[in-house]
Amino acid sequence: MVTSVKWPRLESDILSCMPPAAEECIASGEIIARIKRLHPNDPPERDTINRALERLESDGLVGKTGNSRARVWWRTGRKVISDMARRPPLELAIALLTLQKHAPNHLPSHVISDLEDYFTGADRVLRESPVDPTLMDARAWATKTVRIDAGYPLMSPPISDEILNAVRRALYANRVLSVCYQNSRLDSDEPATFLVVPLALVERGPVLYLVASRERSDRTFRRYQLRLDRFVSAACTDEAGRPDPDFNLNAYVLDNQYFSFFPEAPIRLELRIREDGEIRNLFREQWLADDQEIIEEEGGFRLSATVIPSIELRNLLMERSPTVEVLSPPGLRKEIGEKLRQACAAYSQEPGAD
Repeated sequence: MVTSVKWPRLESDILSCMPPAAEECIASGEIIARIKRLHPNDPPERDTINRALERLESDGLVGKTGNSRARVWWRTGRKVISDMARRPPLELAIALLTLQKHAPNHLPSHVISDLEDYFTGADRVLRESPVDPTLMDARAWATKTVRIDAGYPLMSPPISDEILNAVRRALYANRVLSVCYQNSRLDSDEPATFLVVPLALVERGPVLYLVASRERSDRTFRRYQLRLDRFVSAACTDEAGRPDPDFNLNAYVLDNQYFSFFPEAPIRLELRIREDGEIRNLFREQWLADDQEIIEEEGGFRLSATVIPSIELRNLLMERSPTVEVLSPPGLRKEIGEKLRQACAAYSQEPGAD
């Protein structure tokens, strides 16, 4: 938007000299007088100011009526787009489009809205010349990185923009969130309505969760893990929230493993791993715990590690049961064995047989 090298902020100065309300008029002569007062030592000429006004008009930021000295101008109310947003540097353009691709759930909704012009400008920069090798390499970057989840790629359940934006607003501004929520119990037909204070958004595989709290009458806090796809509605209120002062996101997710569903006290897990053929077992490179130990055996190895039992751990052991045998603790070995016997019984019958 810069039209003058000598006065690079001339357009911004003009806008600052105009009435802030949209469509409130100001005469050309008054604008010129105010600009000259802003630059008393080296004021721009009338023609320079008029060229800047015409550029602002072509950008849709101001309007005018009348001729010559009788002309008046006004703001249109359209948002000012900075030069950086119009044409960000190439490196920033790549970073912006990568951010747009990979992290939309991790930014407040108003920040995403404010970045839209930057995303548009970044896309424009990368498409300026179809044959420029530098731009060709930059455009190709988007096709060279991807994030996938471990395990079978399940589809993300849909979340309405209205609900997600309400959650992000309440989280960013520390406001009370009014929630209408349908839990996962089969015997629960009616959604529940309640108030919570958002604490964190957690993206776990294909599912987005809200960690929230609610203060009890005794001043202690109850925490919730709410799947956003189960929200029937959500509204950010004007009431300031009082979040759980003891909440720490890293401790909640990493140390206490609350997203490992139904975590239990740590145990010392012992496994026997069979390695068939020439493929090294996953657990050699991707450890179950920092204190994991491996003892080599013929046809494989034995593994011991301190782990937190959970639904995820049991599912992992079941998933790998053809080559992974639980040796200890006895209770977990018995549980996994019983589930495998149930599965074997089901698969021993023809489909649909009673």
